[in-house]
Amino acid sequence: MTNVLEKARQLLSKKGVAVSAVIIALVIAATVFLAPRYLAQPVAEINYSEFTRELGQKKVQKVLIESGGLSVSLADRNVFVRMPNGLVSADYIERITASGAEVDFRKPGFDPAHMASIVVPIVLVLAVLAMLAIQTDFKPTSRWPKVVRSIPNRFDDVAGQEEAKAELQEVIAFLKDSEAFTKVGARIPRGLLMVGPPGTGKTLIAKALAGEAGVSFMAVSGSDFSAPLIGIAKGRVSKLFEQARKKAPCLIFIDEIDAIGRKRGGGGSAADREFEATLNQLLVEMDGFNTTAGVIVIGATNRVDVLDPALLRPGRFDRQVHIGLPDICGREAILNVHARNVRMADGVSLAAIAKGTPGFSGADLGNLLNEAAIFAAREGVEAVTREHLEAARNKIIMGLERRSLVITDEERRLVAVHEAGHALCATLLPASDQVHSATIIPHGQALGLVMRLPEHDRFCIPVEKLEADLIVAMGGRAAEEVVFGPKKVTTGAASDIAHATNIVTRMVTEWGMSPAIGMVRVARSGDNLPREVEQEIRRIIDEMYEAAKTCIKDNRDAVDALTEALLEHETIEGDEVRRIVHMQQARLAA
Repeated sequence: MTNVLEKARQLLSKKGVAVSAVIIALVIAATVFLAPRYLAQPVAEINYSEFTRELGQKKVQKVLIESGGLSVSLADRNVFVRMPNGLVSADYIERITASGAEVDFRKPGFDPAHMASIVVPIVLVLAVLAMLAIQTDFKPTSRWPKVVRSIPNRFDDVAGQEEAKAELQEVIAFLKDSEAFTKVGARIPRGLLMVGPPGTGKTLIAKALAGEAGVSFMAVSGSDFSAPLIGIAKGRVSKLFEQARKKAPCLIFIDEIDAIGRKRGGGGSAADREFEATLNQLLVEMDGFNTTAGVIVIGATNRVDVLDPALLRPGRFDRQVHIGLPDICGREAILNVHARNVRMADGVSLAAIAKGTPGFSGADLGNLLNEAAIFAAREGVEAVTREHLEAARNKIIMGLERRSLVITDEERRLVAVHEAGHALCATLLPASDQVHSATIIPHGQALGLVMRLPEHDRFCIPVEKLEADLIVAMGGRAAEEVVFGPKKVTTGAASDIAHATNIVTRMVTEWGMSPAIGMVRVARSGDNLPREVEQEIRRIIDEMYEAAKTCIKDNRDAVDALTEALLEHETIEGDEVRRIVHMQQARLAA
């Protein structure tokens, strides 16, 4: 039966195909059973009184007694008469015979309509159950969950997470030699919860842990436990741990565990009760009467704040291992791991690429090298160069170039002035990150942009850095107003305004950086903020905008020079931006 379901599931892998098959089967069944009756010539029906009158007048030639009534042949037509309770008494048969009519009987036979009323519902129920089985809601217990006995991944394949790997070494030692811990009374953690942003390597670390320990490994997702029928999800949890105990020592990896481990206390619907029953079963399996040594659960999530407290207590998830974004050294190590399978040109510095990719996760860095390799293959070269890596990074950060977009000369100059304003403010403010490049080539949804890169990773941001970022954000609109006038400003600053508003709002409501509001955390009332908070946000933004306009006015020649350079070259590097600005400043000073 299991093999039949597997083959059927492969044939009907798409739900739409299965539903269509069910509908077609029902239509065919209904046609077979109902068509004979509806395609037959309809017979007129008369009431009992009229039949009695025709019988008394001896107009009845033949009567066929069948289930439910009489089929009567008159001189000029055939009719049907329904009898009370569908029965004909012996006395009445004698009366019909006495009138001179011929009497015959029809044996009860096949009634398509009656048979359809029985068969069609049965076919419908069986079809629905088959569809559920095919769509994997009734998973064969012998094939789920899948147990992997040999994992090829090792910790050498994981880079940029040295602290997390060190934390997991104890688990590996326990799985390899548990007696060394138990004989001194130590208890290894029953569960490890890996917390971190998407793409930081939580799944890879879990695989490497199983590979280093050389134990069985089961990988499931939190959504694998969801099911449309009550009781299935709870049964899957039980089956998972039952299989793990048979294969102990064993690691169970539950990815996106927040799908099954969210906080309880929702509504009283059947779905909520089913969810709580599933979570309760998970809690019992992790630390209950059936707990068995040798089974360690590893959960992964980026939403630890939504997990149920009972799931996080010692005895279940004893430890939380933070898998964060890598620093500059970690990014270089990750790039070196991914570069093992990429042919790199001589002289390519991955350290320089790591420095220019702050905030990139391990997945982002892997994607960067893959995009660079695609660029190299597209150009027909055999190795990835620094230019390919730069182009891949720019594509990830700024979006795909849209050189085919046609804009007028007036709009092109306006975009150049806007980006020149950003570049000028970023160059003149010491607290700002340095300009890496400025371009008026459309990327993604932007008509132009200025890319800034920090000299090092930042973990604490001072007020002067935030204010510099605000002035840089306002620099584009300020340049438009100074150069073209207040009536000529455009919608191009929409994203800059949103970015600046977000920074100032957090400065006032979260970071305590407003003297007027003080060091308090301000809660929102729905989507609204207190009036005095909104006024303070407006004051700070206006102040930063005036600072940006002052910077533009005092260095108008530099803005014009940057604008002309952008119009001529479309893209200028950060060194060229700084050379132009400093040259104009030196000319004014002279």
